[in-house]
Amino acid sequence: MNLKPSDLPLLVSLDVLLEERNVTRAALRLNVTQPALSGHLARLRRLFNDPLLVPSQTGRGMVPTPKAEEMAATLRDALAQIGTLSEFDQTFDPSRDAATFRVAGSFSAIGTFARPLIRSFDAWHNRDLRIAFRVGREDINVLAQFEHGEIDVLLVPSEQIPPSLKARPLVADRFVMVQRAGHPRGRGPLTMAEYCALGHMIVSPIGRLDGLMDQYLAEQGYRRDVVVSAPDGDSIGPVLLTTDLVCTIPLSMVDSVGPGVEAFSIPMDIPNMSVAMAWPERLDKRPAHRWLREQIMTVGQRLDALRRTVDNYLPPSPKPHSRGYN
Repeated sequence: MNLKPSDLPLLVSLDVLLEERNVTRAALRLNVTQPALSGHLARLRRLFNDPLLVPSQTGRGMVPTPKAEEMAATLRDALAQIGTLSEFDQTFDPSRDAATFRVAGSFSAIGTFARPLIRSFDAWHNRDLRIAFRVGREDINVLAQFEHGEIDVLLVPSEQIPPSLKARPLVADRFVMVQRAGHPRGRGPLTMAEYCALGHMIVSPIGRLDGLMDQYLAEQGYRRDVVVSAPDGDSIGPVLLTTDLVCTIPLSMVDSVGPGVEAFSIPMDIPNMSVAMAWPERLDKRPAHRWLREQIMTVGQRLDALRRTVDNYLPPSPKPHSRGYN
């Protein structure tokens, strides 16, 4: 097989098709008609002597053949290298350019950053500027997601970032307990005995009944009563408002839970949760990606300032006794 310079547009089409696995979505991204893209796919199949993408058995979208899966990473890297040749002359105008960004992260990081980022995007009044959020799972390989073009930026606690990625700290946050207004516990300062005795809900996409807070508690001789594990952060507000359960979240995420909840300091020495942004080296100099990172950093600065302001108004909690509560 001999590739010619004129085949480069076909390789770009193949890269997008392998990412979207849907001719309609791929055609929209490439700004071509579906018949034209179908023609590209037919030429690619002849070129590589392989179907490359075949209809899914579910009837929705397409799935790559083994040969296409083997080619995907190499193809993406090759196109990325070609793209760097003109990066110094490229610009990105968020008021008119088309771009789709995929932001993944922990439920708390996405819950904290999603709304202000959406507002930031909406301010440009550009319908071709899109952002998609994905809550990460503990059992998912984020490096593979970057390699396959499934995500553009990762927002997670600093200690969870793989060392091969570039990273930038965003906000240092502290954990608080939230309960509904009118909770039978009252609004007094929270004690460790109360905190551990209350019924807790946590968020885990894979259904775990313990989390980072439980590790901190165990290290200091405490144990809380986790009775609900929810799949996503959107369920925190509705569950708290209709039950006597409580939830522990980062302070900057309280606003995203919605109205009707109150936050209280936890009377225990807990490390701050430092959220950072991570991305692969190959995306570092892309103008659109740089613009996205700037938006995220600006949101982080605003959240950090807001956290410091709100922090001053939280009800204080008594310090725990030296002996742990079980």
